[in-house]
Amino acid sequence: QGLLNSNPLLLPGRHAMNFGMLMGNMGAMGYFLYDNTPSVGLGMLGITTALSSTMGVTLTAAIGGADMPVVITVLNSYSGWALCAEGFMLDNNLMTIVGALIGSSGAILSYIMCKAMNRSLPNVILGGFGTSSTGTGKPMEITGTHTEINVNDSVDLIEDAQNIIIVPGYGLCVAKAQY
Repeated sequence: QGLLNSNPLLLPGRHAMNFGMLMGNMGAMGYFLYDNTPSVGLGMLGITTALSSTMGVTLTAAIGGADMPVVITVLNSYSGWALCAEGFMLDNNLMTIVGALIGSSGAILSYIMCKAMNRSLPNVILGGFGTSSTGTGKPMEITGTHTEINVNDSVDLIEDAQNIIIVPGYGLCVAKAQY
């Protein structure tokens, strides 16, 4: 539909902001463990909900369009691990097993997808952490030679070939179309 831009939203200081929210969540957990009154528990639940929701938006907004399938599999894996933890808390073996299956399959799929893109999972999740986002500098020079062929030459090459390998998405990968 084209309603949303697929470019990453690179907020200035986003890593420091996310780290601060993580520390805020850990502080809320510490205060919750220190004081076990119901009002403190509800207050810390509200604080961690707000911080975690904001952190989820800031983490996923910094991810470009082509990296989003990896993020979706990671979030799917997170939901599986959460279900597994819930199964432990409720002493429900079925929830624990199903959560572990969902979590591990999501983690394995995320790993495979990152390996296929020659990127690390932290690099994808942190939105290109450690890379320059200014777009300045000299562009990469094109080296080598190319051979132009027409449709008839392509047909001849395909007919003469002994083996043909069709790799879906390879052209996008070579073109670095994740930007």
